[in-house]
Amino acid sequence: MPLARRDGKNNTAASLAEIEGRMLVLEVVAMTSLAMVLDTSEPEKADIGRGVLYLIREAVENKCAEMDLSEDATSTARDYVDELLNTAMHSLFPERH
Repeated sequence: MPLARRDGKNNTAASLAEIEGRMLVLEVVAMTSLAMVLDTSEPEKADIGRGVLYLIREAVENKCAEMDLSEDATSTARDYVDELLNTAMHSLFPERH
């Protein structure tokens, strides 16, 4: 992973534009990957899709606990994962959502 620029005191000096750009790329990669994994056009794949959704939510919860995030940060992470997953589902199945 590319390293962020650092100032002379070893502090990260990423600009807001760099952070926004990286977030955009991560969201596009996540959405594209989710769309491929969650494609349940074949009925036998529905359980796989549900399992992936569960694992993603569980991984977010575990990472929040591992990093000892505040309740506000954890709540934000939960809201964001729901938003991301709902957007992916809506893009796959617009008539159902």
